[in-house]
Amino acid sequence: MKKICFVALLLFAASLCLFSQKAGRGGQNLLESRHWIYDSLQILEQESAIVQFSDQSPLSLSQVRAMLGEIDYDSLSQPGRAHYDMIVDYLKETSFSLNASVLQVRAEPALNLEGYVKTNSNAPFAFDRFEKKRFLEFPVTLSVSDYASLYADLFAGINKSAAEDNDTFINIPYSPKTFDVNFPHNAYGSFGYDWTDSVGFNFRISNMSQSFGRAQTGSIIQSEYLTDATHAALSIYSPILYYSGGITQYNNRRYLYSHKVDARIGKKIQVSFMEAALPYGGMDLRFFNPMMFLHNYASWLDYEADGSDVGSYFGIKASASPTKYFRIFALWSMTQFQLPVEMDDDNTNKDNYVPNAMGVQLGLESYVPFKKGHFHFNLEGYYAQPYLYINSSPNWSFVRTSSESSSGSKDFYEWIGTRYGPDTVAASFDASYSVPKKWSAGFKYLFLARGELSDPGIFKKVGWGPRILNIDDAALKSWVYPYTGDNKHGSLNDDQKYRNGRNFAAPSGIPEYVNVISFYASYCLKDWLEFVGRPALAVILNSGHESGKSDVSFEMLLGVRIKFTKIKKNSSSHKGE
Repeated sequence: MKKICFVALLLFAASLCLFSQKAGRGGQNLLESRHWIYDSLQILEQESAIVQFSDQSPLSLSQVRAMLGEIDYDSLSQPGRAHYDMIVDYLKETSFSLNASVLQVRAEPALNLEGYVKTNSNAPFAFDRFEKKRFLEFPVTLSVSDYASLYADLFAGINKSAAEDNDTFINIPYSPKTFDVNFPHNAYGSFGYDWTDSVGFNFRISNMSQSFGRAQTGSIIQSEYLTDATHAALSIYSPILYYSGGITQYNNRRYLYSHKVDARIGKKIQVSFMEAALPYGGMDLRFFNPMMFLHNYASWLDYEADGSDVGSYFGIKASASPTKYFRIFALWSMTQFQLPVEMDDDNTNKDNYVPNAMGVQLGLESYVPFKKGHFHFNLEGYYAQPYLYINSSPNWSFVRTSSESSSGSKDFYEWIGTRYGPDTVAASFDASYSVPKKWSAGFKYLFLARGELSDPGIFKKVGWGPRILNIDDAALKSWVYPYTGDNKHGSLNDDQKYRNGRNFAAPSGIPEYVNVISFYASYCLKDWLEFVGRPALAVILNSGHESGKSDVSFEMLLGVRIKFTKIKKNSSSHKGE
């Protein structure tokens, strides 16, 4: 068998040698969720008054090329053409790369120096660990033409615990305790083929954030704020239909199986669906069927027999571009929907205490060209019921838990959807102006009304975390769900507070009201040298869900970014003049 595999590998390598390496990046390179290309694609779509499948990630560069092929360059504004050219230049980038026939090795070193100030340790960060950059980046990509890519984001920087510590004032890892030894965080193997310029497939195994829906606070269906989870996915794409199915490992014995289907109606409307299941147990072959409705298995009946269960998940997203420079979108997610007959007052039936668990997110986004840049406006709001993402046990709730392999590490909990979790009412407004490769400035206002179930601390209270990945009957009795099984038959918890929980409305308990206004400014002195400043003011009422307690915090982030690949490019251009 080993000899057969070895011969097949040699034949595959020989077939690749029939092709030559194209200049630039390999088509199976993946774009991480917060890459600037997603914003540029949105600008091009709005100027063309169309919708594409750029509102999810990660996308391959072959998919990006296919989307560019639908854009009429001549109809774009001057700044729109600048964004188009930026994407094309990125695809053709050759700096810091070595080519040998179809094989390419590329490194993209960058230096980020950031300093932080925060005046109130009781207030949460406006610019948290997701916003802070690593001190020294050295991502490496190995590509085989447009057919395969391997990637790892090697870096030196502070770890997640240090990034959330109020006593951390700089992103240089100045002690072993603050150094992030868990790199890389983003790594993948990506393989695919393009049958035509607009139709192809991609298969990947990666540690990269996934998103399904473009939103400021993260999609309420699936957002980039769930990190470091390994997933395998198969995607088939075309201009009218995009399918993706795969498996994501949250923790040991916790695998999320999902299908996603996107369809375009004409060029102005997009409707998409996501179905997922999170059983608590080993891998289950049934869920790998790419065209089966997962709910059809009624697999919770099988798992209940073992004292476990299955979390079911469903999401719908829709977006439209009715006119130039404008996009509207709606996202809806659900983990539980009870019919009226299932909500009666028969207290002998535990199913009658299962609450509805849904959320909706609505938004308007506009990029308007003006002179050499674009004005950007984004208005967004969402409502999440208290038990969205939360099930009758943490084991099959839609949250990932982790910690770092360093002393003093915190326990981290990340929801599948928006970073602010369930039991929340939120609104945000963002306004900015930016000139490509020059400067940008803007501000954002964020309002949150957060109930007591929005805080991931609910998992810590029952002792469920990265070091304990299951929860016993004793701990379940104090779990927040309206009913909890204290044995395999699922008898009711007698705590009246949680019996009434099915009727909770967001924000539940003592709401915490968060108001944050932040500003952003950046200036590119050279293509390779950028300066960034981000001040913010937060005012929190009922802080920590304590009635009458308030907190005020001022925060500042200052940064300098140096892209070494751009220095070499500029130097080469100068010598050629």
